[in-house]
Amino acid sequence: MKKWLSAALLLVLLLSVLAGCSAVPRKKTALTIGKAEIDNEVFAYYFDAAYSEAQKSGADLNDTAALTERAVDLCCGYVATTTQYEQMSMKLDAESRKAISENSEECWRLYGGHYTKAGVTKQTIGKIEAVAQYRTALLLYYFGEGSEYEVTEEEIEYYFDQNYVEFEAIVGYLTTQDENGETIPLTEQEADELRSSFLNKRDRMKNGSTLAQVNEDIEVSPTFVSVNNSAYPEGFLKQVSSLPYNEPTLMETEEYLFLVVRLDAKKGDVNNYTNYRTRYIDALRGETLDEMLIETAKEYPIERRDRVIEKAAEKVLDARRTKE
Repeated sequence: MKKWLSAALLLVLLLSVLAGCSAVPRKKTALTIGKAEIDNEVFAYYFDAAYSEAQKSGADLNDTAALTERAVDLCCGYVATTTQYEQMSMKLDAESRKAISENSEECWRLYGGHYTKAGVTKQTIGKIEAVAQYRTALLLYYFGEGSEYEVTEEEIEYYFDQNYVEFEAIVGYLTTQDENGETIPLTEQEADELRSSFLNKRDRMKNGSTLAQVNEDIEVSPTFVSVNNSAYPEGFLKQVSSLPYNEPTLMETEEYLFLVVRLDAKKGDVNNYTNYRTRYIDALRGETLDEMLIETAKEYPIERRDRVIEKAAEKVLDARRTKE
């Protein structure tokens, strides 16, 4: 009797294990690039990336063949990056490994629902983030400090000054809402009173007060941003980037009045010039690195599994249509 119960229990356990395994779809090879196999999830990720690129550029989103070719190119870059990294016996430091974990978690938090529908698991996002860190390691190997093709300090500083700005600001609104909830301009008298108030704040700052003090002791946090950021009124950031440092300045647009102080982003406790240095090197030499990797990838023979590719692409397109 005990033996029968043991056998039955073993059977139940075996069936539950098999059921658990069948609940996880088995990955299938979509591409073989050189000696590397690209599974359907990695291909789906890059097909989704190709769709996003086409969306931003205004390309035909119904041209599945073009999207597939772009995804194949991105997969080749993935393989070339991994292969070169491994051939050079490079190792990620603790900070890079931490970045993989943190970036994967953040990506999944923001887009996990979409990727699940597209057939991409969190594990695959981790693999993609790891390759991104491999690429960064290669970038710094070739173009970082002390490298053979080191980007000069002058290049980095010029790029930084042309593309980023740090400032503090308080804003006044030259519009209001009427009884119907419609946005309307302030009356001329109201606008003049607002300008006079901001002019007084500026003069107080020129006499030694801080922006927080003229802002009724409410702390104002520095903003560090690309001058091409579209969240601000057109031309505003470019104009701020041309201001002298630490000089309180009034700026007016059609709807807003700003009291602005441009800060030196290369100084202070939080030094954005140093903190994001790799980003600036990438902007200056990332394209060169990618071209090097593409040339390497051209040497790899590519074998396609068309049915796997089609199914992966179809799942991504379904997820995109649901999202849109």
